[in-house]
Order: sequence, then C-alpha cells, then structure tokens
Amino acid sequence: MIEESATVLACQEGYAIVETQVKAACGSCQAESSCSTSVLSGLFKRRQNSLKVLNPIQAKPGERVIIGLQERALVIVSLVAYLMPLVCMILLAITLQAAAEYWHWANTELASIGGGLFGLTIGLILLKRFSSRSQRKPYYQAVILRQENSKSVQFV
Repeated sequence: MIEESATVLACQEGYAIVETQVKAACGSCQAESSCSTSVLSGLFKRRQNSLKVLNPIQAKPGERVIIGLQERALVIVSLVAYLMPLVCMILLAITLQAAAEYWHWANTELASIGGGLFGLTIGLILLKRFSSRSQRKPYYQAVILRQENSKSVQFV
C-alpha cells in the first residue's frame, strides 16, 4: 500500500476531498543548488494536489489523515496509461504502411504517419474508456486509512 498524508477539505456521501503536499526529492539531495533538475522543478512546481478519495472512517474537514492506494492498482493504471496509446499508434502505423506497400501507393510514409496519428487517437479514446470504467471501481481509488496521529497495528 502506498501511503501519503493529506488534509481533508470537504466530505460528501462516503467520499472526501483531500489535499496533499507535493514533496520534491530534490530537498534531500546534496547537489540541489547546482542541479538543473532542481531548477526546472522549482519553475514548474505545484504545491498541492486535491483528490477525491473514499472515506470509510468518516473523517471531518480539517483533519490530517493518511490516504493509501494499492501498489498493484498504480502499476496497472500506469502501464495502461503509457502503453495503450503507444501500442495502438505503432500497430496502426505498421498496418497502414504494409497496406500502402501492398497496394503500391506512391507515398507509404504518409500512410504510416496517418496510421500512427489515427492509432494514437484510438489509443487515447480507449484510455478514456478505461479511465471512466476504473474510476468507479474501489480497487483503483485512493482511500483514507486512518487519522495521521493514530498508529497502525499489524496483525501477524
């Protein structure tokens, strides 16, 4: 379980809107002052993220809580988000180039580029469908685990 501390902003019907603080890894690095990554992260930093999470402990606005997300769910969503558009783009680019060569079109590269763009569009549409379906499943949603000042107990 991936855990992060957050502040509850609002509550509504089994859900809570929470705000997390974004922490850059650059703060703990000794080369922070001379690193270009640190400079870029400073230019584009966003300090807070607001999320809608499940609220099984009935946390109230203003409370500090620990939210969690299953590691496996994060891996699945990440793989789908990165690979689905990419795979669709490559497959359709290859397919249209092969079709253009088979039918002896004059410009096979143009067919390949068009197929890639069309495949990317289809991949993004499929990704949106996956996102809307998985958004309703509790497995893919972050959940409030406990209040921040309480201790978790592990059973053996």
